[in-house]
Amino acid sequence: MKIGISQPTLFPWIGFFNIIKNCDIFVFLDNVKFEKSSWQMRNKLKSVSKTNESELWIRIPTKSVKSNTLIKDVLIDNQQNWKHKHVNTFIIHYGDALNEIEFLQKMYEKKWEKLVNFNIEFIQDCCKFLDISTKMLRASDLLLEGKKSELVLNICKKFSATEYLANSGSKIYLENDKSIFEKENIKISYHEFKHPMYKQKGHRFIEKLSILDLLFNEKYNAKVFI
Repeated sequence: MKIGISQPTLFPWIGFFNIIKNCDIFVFLDNVKFEKSSWQMRNKLKSVSKTNESELWIRIPTKSVKSNTLIKDVLIDNQQNWKHKHVNTFIIHYGDALNEIEFLQKMYEKKWEKLVNFNIEFIQDCCKFLDISTKMLRASDLLLEGKKSELVLNICKKFSATEYLANSGSKIYLENDKSIFEKENIKISYHEFKHPMYKQKGHRFIEKLSILDLLFNEKYNAKVFI
């Protein structure tokens, strides 16, 4: 049993979906502290003009949060017309591509209160679009305790996992706690992903953008690149 565990980020990059695809179960780590100006609330698209090609930030505004606020409790600031801004950004930089991504259109027709619900629904619907059938759950529904490696280990034990597929960024703290996984006969594997080249506007290919860049450029062919 191979398990993946990660925070539910906004419009994740394609490597995030490759982790999900290569797991039996994927758990959204929504019961840890929210970080302001983090990947949970923003990501990057591509901006192309006659004189420049660059990264463009897209974000969902949140209401003021305390330092101990958990990801699952963060509220969207709907006083700001963020949905209208997003759609305008898509049109300006990707033309009418949004019209071909039906699940994304429907998301912008709904009312959203919690950031985590928007992020998770996007990821789940995007997985369906990409023909990824991995079972996905929320850590907050599992009622497990612990911090960092301890929490991850408890999630792995909950599902009798034999392997934990971790993103490379977690190696910093996981290596220090590797022994507690070894005691439970759980192998830690670090996700290695060679970023593919897909059809992208402009002359300079930019890696690690939001998966939206892939969807808007490749449409239904996007699943080939995951």
